[in-house]
Parts: sequence; structure tokens; C-alpha cells
Amino acid sequence: MRHQASRYGKALLLIVALVSSGCGAMTSHSNGNCSPKHVSLATARSQQPRQLLRVRGHYLRKNGTTQICSRVIASRSPRCAGSSLVVRGYEPGPHVTVHYANGAAWTSETVQVFGHVSGTTLHPGLCA
Repeated sequence: MRHQASRYGKALLLIVALVSSGCGAMTSHSNGNCSPKHVSLATARSQQPRQLLRVRGHYLRKNGTTQICSRVIASRSPRCAGSSLVVRGYEPGPHVTVHYANGAAWTSETVQVFGHVSGTTLHPGLCA
């Protein structure tokens, strides 16, 4: 009984580690791994690679629209500067510092979002 509990405990730890690393519950690509391609916002927007991407940028939520931006100009009314993508269904995790003013929310630090690009929208997702 103790051996069986140990075996299940190790399996549970492996699952927790995979979920924490961002690859939990993902199916693998044809090459047998879950390695999202890290691309810039400009590349994601212009080339729209047909694979899982990891995009870094600043989070901005304003007027009900969430974007990931190359830069955020934090003025009286914060706005994106440089390349940007609309992001559906994304909120920064609890460890990310989000600033709030005049109905907008944004980050000074970059966040990373995993997903697929379609047009000007990044759809968060997992390996397909």
C-alpha cells in the first residue's frame, strides 16, 4: 500500500510541475514537444505563424479591450505604443503588478502570453 501511495505521489508531483511550467494538459506537436515559438509582437502580428507562440509585452486593459503592447505610455489615459495585439480572455496572474487609473489597467513590466494569432488578435491557448 505504501509503495502504491508513493507511486501516485510522484505522478501527482509531475503533473503539478507540468501545469506550473505552462505545458500541462497540452497535447504535443508533431515533433513531440510543447515548445512555443518566442516571437516579438511585430512578428506575431505581421507573419501570424501557425503554431503556438509565446509573446511578451505590456498588458493594457482600457474601454473593455485587452491588449498586449510593445510599450505602454502611462499618461492620464494610458495607451499602447509600437506593435500591439488584442488579447481575448487574458488577465495577468496574481504575481504581476497592475497599475490602475482612469478606468484603465496596465503593467510596467512585461507579461508573456501563450497563444495563436489570427488577424490582430492573440487567442490564448495551449498546444494544438
